[in-house]
Amino acid sequence: MKDRTQVAILLVCMVPFVATVFFGVSAGDPRVVVVSTGLAIASAGFALAWGTESLQFIVSQALALALLAVVNVLPEYSVEVVLAYKGATNSTLLHYATASMTGANRILLGLGWPVVFVFSALASRRAGRGSSSLQLEKEQGISVLFLGIATLYSFIIVLKGTLGPEDAAALLTIFVVYVYIASRLPARSRDLIGELEGPAEAVSKLKGSRKALAIVFFVGLGAVAIAYGSEPFVANFLALAASLNLGAGTQYLLIQWLTPVLTELPEAITVFYWAAKTGKGSLALSSLISSKLNQWTILVATIPAVYAMALGGFNSIQLTTLQIDEILLTASQSLYGFACLLDLKLNRFEASTLLALFTVQLAVPEVRLEVSAAYLLLAAFEFARTPGRLELFRSLSGALRGHVH
Repeated sequence: MKDRTQVAILLVCMVPFVATVFFGVSAGDPRVVVVSTGLAIASAGFALAWGTESLQFIVSQALALALLAVVNVLPEYSVEVVLAYKGATNSTLLHYATASMTGANRILLGLGWPVVFVFSALASRRAGRGSSSLQLEKEQGISVLFLGIATLYSFIIVLKGTLGPEDAAALLTIFVVYVYIASRLPARSRDLIGELEGPAEAVSKLKGSRKALAIVFFVGLGAVAIAYGSEPFVANFLALAASLNLGAGTQYLLIQWLTPVLTELPEAITVFYWAAKTGKGSLALSSLISSKLNQWTILVATIPAVYAMALGGFNSIQLTTLQIDEILLTASQSLYGFACLLDLKLNRFEASTLLALFTVQLAVPEVRLEVSAAYLLLAAFEFARTPGRLELFRSLSGALRGHVH
């Protein structure tokens, strides 16, 4: 399909969104709102993919993916801000805030990583390049390292039993340092532009201000669709679900699992688009790692920050036993994910294990502690295998040398 045709289809898909959200056409019908905004969010995923692929030839890939993660997580931010603010006077909504946060984090790693592995493996097989593992590039290890740092800090939250402004400050610091180091890394060589396809390749071959404007257009278009379309999409979808007269327990599960799935839709479109293309599996996985880091730092920090703001002081959230168990499970899963990538590879066994344990804790929520223990044991096994697997630190040493002081 020609580049202009793809862009034209994307713009056409945005028309119902503009009509409904900005001009109020059929805005009172939840079904119309869900379809129009859902179509725009799906289109936003492609726009962001094209813009980000082009952006990595201007700034480092790590920084481009970090910026993409911020945009993609906007829907989840909006959900967390509302729940945390109202949760200052409603403990149920505060409980929902942590449920949504942990659910979003576990979906990214437990479902996202394995699906990217499968898509990438199928793409490689079609190209005659069958492989039993998905290999990251050495510079992509920077997000893996900081994911490990954020994960270790999350265990402090579990031990304290509180989530407060000091945790928000620590997590934000981790993310700021990550972005600073990512900004010091070099952009990808223009010699690699030939690896791109479609609109991304066309944009990357532009010169000067035309290239910058094209990137801003695609990223801006995606950001606008997500910023203005996510809230009505999620709200109306949940309203349709609520019309089915579901019970309180089911409503909790909708907040923890369905809401994150809906808010992760733009990122899913972008990542799976990359994963299905030969040679882009590492970019897709790296994007999910960057988003996981974003959610495990900024998104978690958002809850106590907004909660304290609502109460007008430096108040900490006293976590319930269930909330502590949920954060422990999420932290344990994250630690295992980090351990899997010590060699900058995700293999078939690791992807299968992540998916299997995610499925178990989703199907049987009561076994949170047992699944947490399984993640920790698997992580210990990964750490203990051999020192020779620590490719992460060797690669980063070479990648950062001469760029970060």
